[in-house]
Amino acid sequence: MKRLIAGGGLLLLLVAGGVFLWQQKQYSLSSTQIAPADCLVFIEVPNLIQTVTRWPDTALNQILAEPSVQRFLRQPVSRIPKNFQSAWRSLGELRCSALFFGMTDPNGKTWVCGFQTDQKVWRREISNISSSLFGQPAQEFVPDQHKKTGSIASEAGKIVGQTYCAKVGSWILLSRSTDLLSDAIRNAKVASGGLQSVKVFQECQSNIPAGYDILCFVRGGPSIDLSSGLSWRFQEEKPGEAARAVLAATAIDGAQLRDTIFALTDAPAPSSPLDRQGLAMTGPTTVGYLATRVNPSEIWRWCDKLSHEWSFAETIRDYMGEVKTFGIDPQDLDKLLSYAEVVVDRDPNADFLKTAFSLRVTDPAKFQHLMDQVVTEKFPDNCRKIEIASVPAYAMQLSGNASIVFGLVGRQLLIAWSEPVFAELVQRLQSHNAGLEDNAQFKAMAKLVAEPADMFVYFDAKAGFESLYNASRPMLVFGVALIPTISKYIDAMALPETAEVSKHLGPIVLSRHRVTHGVIDESVGPITAYEALALVSGGALAMGLLEH
Repeated sequence: MKRLIAGGGLLLLLVAGGVFLWQQKQYSLSSTQIAPADCLVFIEVPNLIQTVTRWPDTALNQILAEPSVQRFLRQPVSRIPKNFQSAWRSLGELRCSALFFGMTDPNGKTWVCGFQTDQKVWRREISNISSSLFGQPAQEFVPDQHKKTGSIASEAGKIVGQTYCAKVGSWILLSRSTDLLSDAIRNAKVASGGLQSVKVFQECQSNIPAGYDILCFVRGGPSIDLSSGLSWRFQEEKPGEAARAVLAATAIDGAQLRDTIFALTDAPAPSSPLDRQGLAMTGPTTVGYLATRVNPSEIWRWCDKLSHEWSFAETIRDYMGEVKTFGIDPQDLDKLLSYAEVVVDRDPNADFLKTAFSLRVTDPAKFQHLMDQVVTEKFPDNCRKIEIASVPAYAMQLSGNASIVFGLVGRQLLIAWSEPVFAELVQRLQSHNAGLEDNAQFKAMAKLVAEPADMFVYFDAKAGFESLYNASRPMLVFGVALIPTISKYIDAMALPETAEVSKHLGPIVLSRHRVTHGVIDESVGPITAYEALALVSGGALAMGLLEH
């Protein structure tokens, strides 16, 4: 009897262990294993529970929790369509531990979404998500049955836009493509299948640190079309064609966010480190600094392409084209100019920002001669010679009261908007001012990213936001009030208070360096450089769409 009981207990233990191991195997299926190998776009949140736990500590979340921000968001949130709100509630009921989205065609019609969950109510909630977003409940996908019903539906043309769902391990998949669901089921059985087996994806992922909260992989690269402007050209793998792709990952690190973006390119690495001598132009009032390599011929080429659509590009092209009349092509400027630097200072006596530019010149004598020729022959009436702090310079009158002052300070072509600013920057350069390099906050942030080889950006988001927001707030209120379509979504009198937002902000830093087969951008801050750019661009785009 004792042997029987012991044997039964051992059998139960083995069965339980087998079930546990089977469940672990099912749960361990990664999104990159079941996602289609031919994804043009792939987005994943690999550990949603971890991300949700980290999120409350972020500066961005603390900004969103401020009373004036909540008051501002109340109206736009109330305008979110009911079907989106219903889909969001169902997503919450699924209590997902991970999410992913994959798209396999440039038009966005062939896609698959993955929800990792152990909730038994998944059929109800997935159907509700499908009904809310696509107007019909999801039909559960069974591979063997689909071969029969799929062909009938295709002949009759009845099931158009039907959404399907399937359970693959611990993943619930939603798609309009039964082919993608079939691929996912096959990939789940083969450890070497899916997106993770693609060399381009492997190359990109190897340059991104682990522990990220959100990842986005896109094949191809940006393209400029004269009829549609800036767009993204998706690229599928073709024999003999150089692969292009971008992989971006965002990680939460306490109150700060960290972006790491790898672009797969065939561009050669620079032969020298990024020169940041312009840091000597910075000081206690500096809120922003940028240093980057410049390629004048490439700028001229893009401006030439865009000249018919953009008047500013036409102006830049024409000015650079004028250099040809002096026997110098835009390609020759590549040898004369190597780096560009921008310094943004906050005026302590007024709440506005002032900007100055600097270009690193490799042959000062040759460049000075060229500059003298251009000014004398092309701008004799609105450009005059001056001397500031013993430095020969030019003051050029632009339209109205606007003017610029420019001149060579050693190997630096310095460009400022006024003579006092020019004089101050000359004094900093000539005294070899330490500037931001003596700033503890700057040094701490600079250590968080790799040493730059192509570009470096530092921006004090707190000081910059206070100046820009305070200056533009009256115009925002006035502009929103005048456009009824925008005022339906935004309450102009409920704009967030400056102090409530700025107290959570701090410096943002970005560094670009090159590695084998690509370029890596790293950005750290309360919001990163790319997120700030996305917020500004997205806000401007949304305002434009609402206005029309």
